[in-house]
Amino acid sequence: MPQRPLLLITGAGGGIGRATAERAAAAGYEVAASDRNVEALDATVAAIRATGGEAEAWPCDIGDAVAVAGLFAGLRDRYGRLDAAFNNAGVGGSGGVGLADTDDEAWEAALRVNLSGTYHCLKHEIRWMRETGGGAIVNNSSVLGINGGISAPYTATKHAIAGLTKSAALSYGGDGIRVNAVCPGFINAGMGLNLFSRHAEATRAVIGQLPLPRPGSADEVADAVLWLCSPAAGYVTGTLLPVDGGFSAR
Repeated sequence: MPQRPLLLITGAGGGIGRATAERAAAAGYEVAASDRNVEALDATVAAIRATGGEAEAWPCDIGDAVAVAGLFAGLRDRYGRLDAAFNNAGVGGSGGVGLADTDDEAWEAALRVNLSGTYHCLKHEIRWMRETGGGAIVNNSSVLGINGGISAPYTATKHAIAGLTKSAALSYGGDGIRVNAVCPGFINAGMGLNLFSRHAEATRAVIGQLPLPRPGSADEVADAVLWLCSPAAGYVTGTLLPVDGGFSAR
């Protein structure tokens, strides 16, 4: 039987990460699922295996550069090649307060995970893919990585992820490596659920003004990620793909 293509997913313990892991396994990928929440990660892997998919848990805090290096050393030993990666792990921002009232700890946490964590994963993924003939990488930015948002830590780091995406796409297309980003809007999962619970009335008001006036689902983001990883997107790189019901078109 031919070897299944390998997809690494960070932040695979819940929300968009879990949906992508489950849909990827159903589509024929072997999933290397990573998250710092071991209990949630194990639940994702168990759900995939229960439906006949192939997945393995790789606990890691991507904000720790040493831990990321260890993760990729283990992946290389276990699998030999990496076909695709979804750099999805991230944290929220300042809880809806503006820059002047932002806690420095929230700023540093967002930089550590969202920006530095994505950077370290990208670096290892690109080095590995250069050795094995290429691959596809998708980063998780945000509509706030295209537009603006109140939370300075979240908005700044998601804009930075957009920049990392374009920089890597420009540098490594010749190596057969495509790098894109999804930019989710109001998604009814993960951090989106937290947003709805904290600011339900304001969130409903914004969603009601969208061209598609409903929250998105984690599965819809997962489908966009898998398309960007697939040969169907073979001429697509450096793209920031909104999955936002038309929010960024306003």
